[in-house]
Amino acid sequence: MATTGPSITDIKLLFTKSGNRCSFPKCRAPMALGDTLVGEVCHIKGARPGSARHDPAQQPVERHSRSNLILLCPTHHTVIDDDDESYSVERLIQMKRAHEETATNVAEDEVDRLTISVEQNVTSVAQSGGLSAHTVNAASITVQAAEPASGFVNQRQVLAVENLWNIMRNLSSEFSMVVFVDTILLPQEMQAYFKGAGGPPLMDSIREFRDRHAPVSKIEKAGGLTAAKERPFVSQRLWSIYFVVQAIYGRTAMLIETSFNEGRYVDWRTDNGCDQLLRAILPGHAVDHLKTLSINALRTAIEYLEDHFLVEAGMRKGAST
Repeated sequence: MATTGPSITDIKLLFTKSGNRCSFPKCRAPMALGDTLVGEVCHIKGARPGSARHDPAQQPVERHSRSNLILLCPTHHTVIDDDDESYSVERLIQMKRAHEETATNVAEDEVDRLTISVEQNVTSVAQSGGLSAHTVNAASITVQAAEPASGFVNQRQVLAVENLWNIMRNLSSEFSMVVFVDTILLPQEMQAYFKGAGGPPLMDSIREFRDRHAPVSKIEKAGGLTAAKERPFVSQRLWSIYFVVQAIYGRTAMLIETSFNEGRYVDWRTDNGCDQLLRAILPGHAVDHLKTLSINALRTAIEYLEDHFLVEAGMRKGAST
């Protein structure tokens, strides 16, 4: 039987040596967020004819071996795929080697936890062109390959995009007050409120987030807990963007709860989790710029993410970031 994808052993070894970071120089985007892997396993020499750096003389076993695979965030996967002249085979091999030499290995039990039952579930999903990317989660490996899609599949893909966009609009409504107070209040004004030194009365509007169950409840009400059914019908990058939007809403709300508990404002701009989420999708310079904004930063960050979603869905030309 022909080799159709990387082995579980090679996938695990890649993640073990990754330090849970994208292999692109200076990129800090995580490969895994909790139990969900948002990074991509890419072929250095493309897996299929027409893909970047494809070598027709390469044997299948070599093509899908660890030596020909590199871990990248969705953003740098796209950067490398779009410029195979600048990102040659030799440059990618060196990039991977340098990354693994300096990364802190991910614990074996954590890798096992993320890839449990992978051996029993390997499926192929249609996707066009580019570096061959693989979606690895706690239940499966998905190998994306270039195959023509039927009219029904196309219709289902459009519906999936529409459903995810509607969930994002619902999330915007459910978490509107978290975004609103960040839009019009300075961090020091929010700090005064949480410290009990007065602060704007408007802050009372987010008291519901003192309940640690509030973020999950609101995500559920928005439809977020059923969003996974759309995942097989959208690209990995589109799903990653959606996932990060939902996670940003949830995490910033969680930080509000922490602020109430600790009696001080826990600013999402200084939170490592929010930083990693944003950098998984947005360019580093855009994230750095957002952190300099004292007002309207969270709303701007979400708008950036929504722009990337619309671009990936083919509904808008290049994203502004």
